[in-house]
Amino acid sequence: MSESHANLVTKIGEAAYEYERTYHGCSQCVLRALQDHLKLGNRESYKAATALAGGIARMGETCGALMGGIMAISLAFGREELEDSSTSPGYTKAMELSMELCRRFQEAFGTTQCREIHKALFGRSFNFWDLEERKAFVKAGGYEKCPEVARRAAELATEVILSAGYEPRSEV
Repeated sequence: MSESHANLVTKIGEAAYEYERTYHGCSQCVLRALQDHLKLGNRESYKAATALAGGIARMGETCGALMGGIMAISLAFGREELEDSSTSPGYTKAMELSMELCRRFQEAFGTTQCREIHKALFGRSFNFWDLEERKAFVKAGGYEKCPEVARRAAELATEVILSAGYEPRSEV
């Protein structure tokens, strides 16, 4: 990886960390960091990531930070028209790169599941639909530990996107 790409990986990771620490909503924070630095997508694609946080609508399923990275991959390489997925190069490339991101994320965290990541980080999972559970998450250091997950997800997504040949556009 070139020095400029390595610097970009670091910058995007730092942005995702700060966004998650400050604003929360891991899926949007990771996607926004990638959007800001790689010139991907628009306001509507950012809005589309809203309910992916907390493991899909705070359900503890697939990590929102990972899904923000997958959204960025799809924005960079995905199919642009409704066409047969078996013959669409964009569909195939986005799927292959997203699988690679999932593999790397699983290597880093041992799982792709939000609740399992929480168990590893905090010794337990949290029900984000319960106010007392959300308070327990914050007290346990959630806004220090989850930003690190967002950072790593953004770094991994950036590495996958850049290694696949994507170069940032000059305008969004």
